[in-house]
Amino acid sequence: MSVDALITLRDAVRMRGELPVDLELKYKVVFSTLQGNLPVNCGIVGTISGIPIDLEMGYTVIPNTMGSFPVNTGLSGTIGDVPFSARMPYKIVFSTIAGNIPINTGMQWESNGKTYFLRMPYSLVPGAARGGGPGSGGVNISGASGMKARKMVAAKFIRGKMMQPDEMPTSGAVIPSEAGRPICTGIHGCIDNVVVDIRFRFTYFCNTSSGRNPINIRAIGCVRAAA
Repeated sequence: MSVDALITLRDAVRMRGELPVDLELKYKVVFSTLQGNLPVNCGIVGTISGIPIDLEMGYTVIPNTMGSFPVNTGLSGTIGDVPFSARMPYKIVFSTIAGNIPINTGMQWESNGKTYFLRMPYSLVPGAARGGGPGSGGVNISGASGMKARKMVAAKFIRGKMMQPDEMPTSGAVIPSEAGRPICTGIHGCIDNVVVDIRFRFTYFCNTSSGRNPINIRAIGCVRAAA
């Protein structure tokens, strides 16, 4: 973040104490030869206390034995009318179903001789199911208690359909074929005396090949003065 953009943010925080954040995370769909079409975030847009945010998110595609997975590599654009750019480092997370998947660990940039880093923690969520056995028309669900009894949940793999997380099966059920898809849960840290505390909200992009894939769609939280 440039010095001018940081000063603008500091001044707004000083005047109001805390600034609410509600930004849109844009995404696009890229092709993977084994996993089908997979979504990746491609931009952050909105305003913070009247300061316009317009950032593009670059990405690369990491291949492994279970297919190729996109991951973000950097940010570029403007905060207010000031240019901004940052790196987005990533690491590889192992998933027994989908193989090794890349996930971002934060945002890093240099300004006026200082290096800033904001953390991006992640969690594992259900994703990448491809349906049940031949002719089942659904996904096998086994109870968390380990009982052998099973029930079927209709597979909702409709190309391009967005499925909300609360549409997933509940009551302690586990979907073995959907275990372990990593997704970033937010952005946290300090920019000098400004605290960034933002969480992500995600939904699912679904298609017939890669199944349901979690993708972040909003960044919600606040920036405030450090205690």
